[in-house]
Amino acid sequence: MSKNTNLIKELSWRGLVKDIANEELLGNIIDSNSSFYIGFDPTADSLHLGHYSSFNVARIVTEQTGMKPIFVIGGFTGAIGDPSGKSDERKIMSKEVLEENIASIMNQIKSLASMVGITDFEIVNNNDFYNNMTIIELFQNYGKLFNVNKMLSKDMVKSRLDSGISLTEFSYQMFQSIDFLKLFENFNTKLQIGGSDQWGNIISGIELIRKVKGSDEEVSGITTNLITDSNGNKIGKTSDFVIWLDKSKTSSYNLFQYLINLDDETAKDLLPKLTSITEEEFAAVTKAFDTNPKAKPFQHELAKLILNVIHSSSAYDDANTASQALFNDEYNLLSVDQLKSVFKQTPSIKLTSDSLIDSVIESNSINSKREYREFLENGAIKINGQTITDEDYKVTSEDYILDTAIVLQLGKKKKIVIWK
Repeated sequence: MSKNTNLIKELSWRGLVKDIANEELLGNIIDSNSSFYIGFDPTADSLHLGHYSSFNVARIVTEQTGMKPIFVIGGFTGAIGDPSGKSDERKIMSKEVLEENIASIMNQIKSLASMVGITDFEIVNNNDFYNNMTIIELFQNYGKLFNVNKMLSKDMVKSRLDSGISLTEFSYQMFQSIDFLKLFENFNTKLQIGGSDQWGNIISGIELIRKVKGSDEEVSGITTNLITDSNGNKIGKTSDFVIWLDKSKTSSYNLFQYLINLDDETAKDLLPKLTSITEEEFAAVTKAFDTNPKAKPFQHELAKLILNVIHSSSAYDDANTASQALFNDEYNLLSVDQLKSVFKQTPSIKLTSDSLIDSVIESNSINSKREYREFLENGAIKINGQTITDEDYKVTSEDYILDTAIVLQLGKKKKIVIWK
């Protein structure tokens, strides 16, 4: 079986392939000692969980074809803003923030590529392509090669015509196309891989290469299905929170909790898309689910394969142990590190005195003494899992778990941490 057939087969069973441009050329492209590229815009100082599939795709392409991955950081295009999937204009970042994001993501790409087993790769900042390019050169050499009617027909532009799109964001597809051309010239890059919302940009890049280098140039593009849950929402990124790949921003415990609480359909869909699980291993997990779905085998395998790669070899076990301890209010089973990880993103308060009621009210955790007494009467106030019934309860040093923290529960779900 040829390399291109193996590649498409591997990507397909994982549910990763959406569209392929010039699929008939893939075999020749693979055999031509060429590279492929995947791009990341530095819109934050960390990539998020949805980006993780890009590294899994890069791993698969590298293993199946031997092609070298080029990871492109959009130092230039990130300053413009990709209109794909957006209903309104991106805010322009300051130069300082952009540079900080670029440096951070560059280090993260190095780390993540290594973690998934990619040893030979390049990281390119596309700002290098434009640093010495004048406006006149841009329009003379490239502007005349782009047809505005075609650019307007792209889905990402059409979706914004009613609400409005700036010239800045409208030009994004032109610069991404130039990126592909520059990579073709400098790194023999003949394949671009991106999410399904990048299809129009990829096609524009292929067309530009053929206009500049010749209509017979063999170049291709693959788009992957967007990483979403069963409701079509992007994984790991909502209006309320983001699941970052930087463990200093999203702890092992919080990543574990996010993955373990995914619905079965979503977890089953994400397992092959985000991990290195084999088809045979996936079949075994599916069988385990059919036998005992309540055990959440898809969620646990997904959490194990992600946490143990991007955090540490013991991250899954530690997070799972912590989760069980918290579920059973057995806080004494946690280590100091687990305490800090588990409650890193939990609201915290400072004691204003040894009086629990005064500290809770002064921190606005409860509105009044009357509400506090109602919680007391309903057995809804707990310290480290133990119900408090005394309105005049005094906090002592013995209440601190491992001399570090007190876990205060108010009501059925609300938890607050009191750090020493």
